[in-house]
Amino acid sequence: MTLNEERKCRHCGSSEFDEATDYLLLRKSKVSFVGSEKVYTFCISCGEVQSIRLTNPNVFKK
Repeated sequence: MTLNEERKCRHCGSSEFDEATDYLLLRKSKVSFVGSEKVYTFCISCGEVQSIRLTNPNVFKK
C-alpha cells in the first residue's frame, strides 16, 4: 500500500499518514556492520504506527 492509497487509522479513523525513520540499523547481530533502516508509516492525527518496513531486507538473506 502506498501513501496515496485511501486507508483509515485503526485507532482514530483518520486517513492522514506519513512516513519516518529513526536511522538506526536493524542488524543480524551486535558485531554485524550491515543492516537495514526501519521505515514507520504512522497516523498524523494520533501517532498510531500502521506498519514498519525495512529499506534493505536483502541483507538478511543467506
